[in-house]
Order: sequence, then C-alpha cells, then structure tokens
Amino acid sequence: MKEQILSEPVKAKLNSLIGEELKAMYTYVYAANWCQNAGYLKAYDFFLKESGEEKEHSEALQKYILDLGCTPELHQIEAPEFEFETLTDVIYAAYDMEVSLGEQYSEFASEVVSVDAITLTKIQDFIKIQTESIGFYGDICSVSQGLSNNKFEQLMLEKALVK
Repeated sequence: MKEQILSEPVKAKLNSLIGEELKAMYTYVYAANWCQNAGYLKAYDFFLKESGEEKEHSEALQKYILDLGCTPELHQIEAPEFEFETLTDVIYAAYDMEVSLGEQYSEFASEVVSVDAITLTKIQDFIKIQTESIGFYGDICSVSQGLSNNKFEQLMLEKALVK
C-alpha cells in the first residue's frame, strides 16, 4: 500500500472539488437536454461535450488523489435546479458556474500555497482551465447583450456559442 502523502484537510478539499466538477457535469447534461428539447441542436452537442470535459476534470482529481496514496471519496450530487427560458439563460448559468469553480480553485490555492507545493501545482492547472472557461463564457455573455428572447436571435447566439 502506498504512503498517504495528502493531509486530511487537503484531501477533503480535493474530494469537495471532485463533487463540484461532477455537479458541473450534471449541470451541462441538464443544459444539453434543455437545448435539445428547445431546438438548439448544435448547443445540445456543445453542452454534452462540456459535460464530458467536467467528467475528465473530476477523473484527473481522483487520479491525483490516488497517485498520492489516498482514496477519493465521492459525494452525493444533487440534480440541477434551473429554470431556463432561453439559450441566454443557459449561457449565463454556465458562466456563473465556471466563475464559482474558479473562485473555489483560487481559494484552495491560497490555502495550500505554503503547505503543499505539489497540490498547488496541480490546482494551478485547474485555475488555468477555469480562467479560459470564464473568458469564453464571458465573451458569449457579451454577445448575448441586447438580444431578445425570439428564436431567431437566440439561434444567432447559438451560432456564436458553437462556432
């Protein structure tokens, strides 16, 4: 059996972040399903892909915990509770979620900066991912400003989302 390198507080926070990544995965599946039902077929594919990326993030954190001699703990994930009326609503929900994840990773980096350089390095990779996601969704939110809820304008937003 491997020596457990992670401290209990670091391991607990990593397990919490795994839960947040899985929650993001669920949220993107929910968004994809809403898009499919609302007729945004390209956005459906886009958000399914986003869901897969969140799953990969969760798996990367789990592998990190395993590599350092510990066993990841999976938390219960609640179903997303959103009321989307437009594609704009979906995009703003994604933006808010990515900002929240970015803040959680940044806070964790601040906590481990002087106590666990190995974990800090791993978390910095995730901060980079979150920064890119926040930038992307922020740009799409900017595109959505001034658009009405009519289907044509929302389809134009889909086009910007899915390039």
